[in-house]
Amino acid sequence: MNDDHIHAFVSECRENITDLNNALLALEDDPDDDEAIESVFRTAHTLKGNFGAMGFSNASELAHVLEDLLDEIRGGEIEVTPDIMDAAFDGVDRIETIVGEIDRDGDSATDPAETTARLRAAIDAGAAREAASDAGDSTSGAEVGASSAVSPPPMDDADKFAHGRISVDPEGMLGVDALLILEALADAFGEFRTVPPRDEVEEGAYDGSFDVFVPDVSADAFGEELDGIGAVESFEVSTGTPRTDTDAPDSAPPGDDGDEENQRTTSSTGGNDISSVRVDVDRLDELHGLVEQLVTGRITIRRAIEEGDTETASTSLNDFDKMTSRLQNTVMDMRLIPLRRVVSNLPRVVRDVARSQGKDVSFEMRGEDIELDRSILTEIEDPLIHILRNAVDHGVESPDAREAAGKPREGTIELRASRQRDHVTIAVSDDGGGIDPDEMRAKAAEENVIPRSEAETLSDDEAYDLVFHPGFSTAGEVTDVSGRGVGMDVVHNTVEQLDGTVNVESALGEGTTVELRLPVSVAIVDVLFVAVGDREYGIPIKNIDELTHAAETETVHGTEVVRHDDEVYPVIELGDALQLDGEATFADGETLAADGGTLAEASDDDDEMLVRIRQSVRPVALRCDSFSDQEEVVVKPLEGPLSGIPGIGGTAILGDGNIVPILDVVSLEE
Repeated sequence: MNDDHIHAFVSECRENITDLNNALLALEDDPDDDEAIESVFRTAHTLKGNFGAMGFSNASELAHVLEDLLDEIRGGEIEVTPDIMDAAFDGVDRIETIVGEIDRDGDSATDPAETTARLRAAIDAGAAREAASDAGDSTSGAEVGASSAVSPPPMDDADKFAHGRISVDPEGMLGVDALLILEALADAFGEFRTVPPRDEVEEGAYDGSFDVFVPDVSADAFGEELDGIGAVESFEVSTGTPRTDTDAPDSAPPGDDGDEENQRTTSSTGGNDISSVRVDVDRLDELHGLVEQLVTGRITIRRAIEEGDTETASTSLNDFDKMTSRLQNTVMDMRLIPLRRVVSNLPRVVRDVARSQGKDVSFEMRGEDIELDRSILTEIEDPLIHILRNAVDHGVESPDAREAAGKPREGTIELRASRQRDHVTIAVSDDGGGIDPDEMRAKAAEENVIPRSEAETLSDDEAYDLVFHPGFSTAGEVTDVSGRGVGMDVVHNTVEQLDGTVNVESALGEGTTVELRLPVSVAIVDVLFVAVGDREYGIPIKNIDELTHAAETETVHGTEVVRHDDEVYPVIELGDALQLDGEATFADGETLAADGGTLAEASDDDDEMLVRIRQSVRPVALRCDSFSDQEEVVVKPLEGPLSGIPGIGGTAILGDGNIVPILDVVSLEE
């Protein structure tokens, strides 16, 4: 099996997994959605066939059992319940893990037997309920939670034990409910015994009630723990003295079989590198035509140079320049990928976090067809997951709290994307409790994030921005979702590295919006080259409003400024800001229109030059010795110890091999 086959197989599987997740979400939202159940069943069937054809028998068996479960749902044999959907989503997660291993290693080491058993238990439980329903209601009046005389298993080293008769929902998934209960007890107490034996209980082989014996624990402590487990419908506790014979039935002590429930409820789609794109055939034909023209142009230029025909060489070189520009635009367009490739997995993230938090959340997305560069999409997936998890955990209130506040019990989160020229805006909004700026100020002072005197003077917008401070969190407790003060600082840093911005707006009691503004592409930037002494720097053209001479500067309150349209712009000496030494060398100046138009020559009489930065970026003017030309360059961000240098946003390698620093005008120190 060659790499091309594996790559095509993995690519199709990941598309199927996304479709399966979204169809399952639609089915969970509306169990009567026939289109959703047909889509789910059809996709599971496709996955089963693909795994089988490629020789991955374990994965094929897992997909087969998932298909059987969905077939039972489709036939009305199994009711769509949260627990049933949890089992189905768990199966999809395990399939996704297997596909990831196949992509990385060419094979999978994951044994899906445990997940397969869970799905079979769900099918068996559904069949048992159907059989009980067919048999009538003759057993429906049984007192499920009644205590019965059960002989305790031996516990040789215990002086006493707590006994609990535990009942679960008889119409639910007996095996899954038991698994959740016993894992919680294992975390709380470590050792215990069950009747029937634990393996039978976890397989659902009991009548809705089972017995648990915990050594050297009081009945009160045992009861308090059981009271906090959601899967427990009712229980009775008592104390007793162990017997020591070794012939009684026993169950294995709790093992470390893996926290499947936690894996499910905290599942994340982060780290999904976009390794392939689909390209329209017409675009490929266009690319092929451009390459042919480049080859022809190269031959023409070489012959003209060999023959000394400078006029033909010059003309051909101009044509060559136009062709390379067209080629660049075509390739950049081919790198653009719909946002859907990243956000299609986000509804599952919201669903899992909401389920783990006991919240009802409706999630909507708009603008999934907006396109961004592949490299940007790869980087923003994790930030979007962080934002959405925070929206569910911190933003949307519990159903009871929302009802008490006069809101619908179900919260709403919306992701919207839109494009403005060369930028894309992605906003995530919730209708939750909002951010209390006073609480943010107090917490920042309490945790010594900033001095109390400074915290008290923060505006509301500045207080909201504290969420991006490393280690800062307003969560009351640490959970699997949040509370450790990590996440939003990652969002800020990632967006900043992509040459974007992130902003938070909130209204107390009404909700919060986190807005990301990102460039469509970061691969190529149009820069102006300026000289300071004998050194050259680049300034992104998009940040520049005007280039002019420095003759019109004046001093206001000891600060040199330049005026433009009644606005005052402080002047920053680039040599001082960049801590450079050396005498200035002056050159002719030029003026650049605000719309990035043509450069016009300026007078030879003035030596010093000013680069006035757009007010929306930073209202300053940079003094340099000269500016020469503008050019499109590939900007590489600084990494390692060099990252974070004030005033330097990255570097560009020019055609002659020289490396030129690209200025970050926002962080440039005055």
